[in-house]
Amino acid sequence: MGSLGRITLQAGAFSLILLAWLPLPVLARDGPPGPDGLPRATPDHPWKSLSGAPRVDTLSFPSGEVIPAARRALEADRWKVFTMDAARGQIVTTWKAIRHPILWLFMGKVRARCTVNISPLGPNRTRMVFQGSLASHRDLKRNPMIGTAMRAYAKAARDWANDVRRDLNDQRRLSATHP
Repeated sequence: MGSLGRITLQAGAFSLILLAWLPLPVLARDGPPGPDGLPRATPDHPWKSLSGAPRVDTLSFPSGEVIPAARRALEADRWKVFTMDAARGQIVTTWKAIRHPILWLFMGKVRARCTVNISPLGPNRTRMVFQGSLASHRDLKRNPMIGTAMRAYAKAARDWANDVRRDLNDQRRLSATHP
């Protein structure tokens, strides 16, 4: 067995020992999902949520074009829309599990969701506010991984806003070539 195989075997054995050592609440199962996808929790094992900083962007497009582009960008990132109220300019996704072994070790089961609020600033100017939230059974505010998670969130929010812009520009180019 090569050195990589020994390291993998040692890491696997370490993971099993760590799992056996973890307190039972970390390994507890959640109830069936609620209507927004966040599993129902027991009273002694509640979800604790934390919202990321809102990311605000101003776009040179009418809000009627931004709302569908925002939805398409969320769905392209494999988010499921829970509610979409075009009249209020709000999109909320369902909670989805974040599956990453290191995150699970330090933060336990983690779910995430996105909320987008879109408001017109004028006929061709729109304010778009993106905010992500995390939920876990553990205290996220004092978690040693929260800084890493927030940096990843900031990058993902920037990337998503860029995807919305790209989609809007593509739609504009398509409509200009096909009047």
